[in-house]
Amino acid sequence: QGMRDLVSHVYSLGHRRIAFIHGELTAVTRDRITGFQRQCLELGIDIPKEYIVEGRYHSPDVSGELTRQLMALPNPPTCILYPDDISYIGGFNALERMRLSVPADVSAVGYDGANLSQVITPRLTTLRQDTEAMGERSAEELARAVEEGISYVPQTIVIPGTLLPGETVKRIG
Repeated sequence: QGMRDLVSHVYSLGHRRIAFIHGELTAVTRDRITGFQRQCLELGIDIPKEYIVEGRYHSPDVSGELTRQLMALPNPPTCILYPDDISYIGGFNALERMRLSVPADVSAVGYDGANLSQVITPRLTTLRQDTEAMGERSAEELARAVEEGISYVPQTIVIPGTLLPGETVKRIG
């Protein structure tokens, strides 16, 4: 749901050329890719395959390089979604080295809602995950697994995040 919320937010501000740098392929990443693609489909956004690229979580260097590649495309994105707030820093630095400004030249979005994202300038648009609730529910689920033993059946638990609009997404068109 977090990716769907982020895509809807940037769409509401006029963005249609939205790129997504995602982390390594894990179950969480697959859910984020699915959320991204489904929301784009529902909104009628055609995303070129070169706009969805695999990066690495918490890797500013990798995100910086991928940002350079995305911006070198013949039709570069107007907005880049990063795998997490730390990776955004690498993208931001790469854009500055290219003499591009966030959000004047390209908009950017993080994920996680790390405290750092709200004290940098411009303040990052991101999705804050409720890590406390995630930890509590994980501990409850682990206790249930121990109590139930062999009869334990895992369940999917969804902890909603909160969109933090920030200052890194420019209204266009």
